[in-house]
Amino acid sequence: MKVSLIGLGKVGSAVAHAIVLKGLADELVLVSRRTEIAKSEADDLNHAAGLEDHSVDVRAGGDEAAAGSDVILYCDASPSTNIDVDRYSAARGNLQRFSERMPLLAAASPNAICVMVTNPVDVMSWFALQVSGFPPERVFGVGTLLDTARLRRLLSERLSVHASDVRAYVIGEHGQDQVASFSSASLGGELMKPDEDLMSLARQAADSAGQIYRTRGYTNYGIAGATMMILDAIRNNRRRTAPVSLRINDYYGVKDVCLSLPAVIGRRGIERVLRPELNDAEQATFHRGADRIRAAIDALAPSLTAAS
Repeated sequence: MKVSLIGLGKVGSAVAHAIVLKGLADELVLVSRRTEIAKSEADDLNHAAGLEDHSVDVRAGGDEAAAGSDVILYCDASPSTNIDVDRYSAARGNLQRFSERMPLLAAASPNAICVMVTNPVDVMSWFALQVSGFPPERVFGVGTLLDTARLRRLLSERLSVHASDVRAYVIGEHGQDQVASFSSASLGGELMKPDEDLMSLARQAADSAGQIYRTRGYTNYGIAGATMMILDAIRNNRRRTAPVSLRINDYYGVKDVCLSLPAVIGRRGIERVLRPELNDAEQATFHRGADRIRAAIDALAPSLTAAS
């Protein structure tokens, strides 16, 4: 399987390293405008690959090197010197770079699955659908998968169980109005009853990225791990269920925006979208997130039209 990774910042480099360690590609192409750095990164990763039992051939190149990809992992982001936790602050710069590159990448890899990692991931996923021409099952973002992992980790510590045994999802916006859907959460078939204790854990999970960002200036290991779960599901047809940012089709009245819902991920991309029931409070939060994404899309769409 050929995987092309677009963008080699802190996140892209962590994703590339994880792919090599886990052997989740036969061929990994690092695409960056910083060609010399990309080549050195590829050399370093090939040295690391030589210590693993599996084989991943890593090379660097321009956008043209991504031709014929099975999976495109889009991690490219405009540089920022500000430690700003707001994921929407970089949206315009990221979209400008994206609108130049994505049509060419899609044309050169017409059968690829495109996974958006760049923030704001819900907005970027929506625009990826518009400019790639790919069907909805082959374009989606990492979404709230990492938010879900953060919540499950906190719940596992509180409940003294393994995190993988906790059936709880964070859905909706990857942002301040993410929805911890406790109304459908369970442990061993026993439903979790939403209470202030659980809600405090949800708030802690939602705030954790900002705390890391304010200290380090970025997060990268967690998002790399989330991306690996998706890539593994595609490569090995795992049919794993993960909350990813996808085009919503009339879910509690929300449509034509990208937000996270649990989806079954396999070799063809999104195999099935699940629609968990939400209580009134969860629905209200989901709608607020949808309104924010819609507003961002409407504000950014003219710049995309001008760029094209």
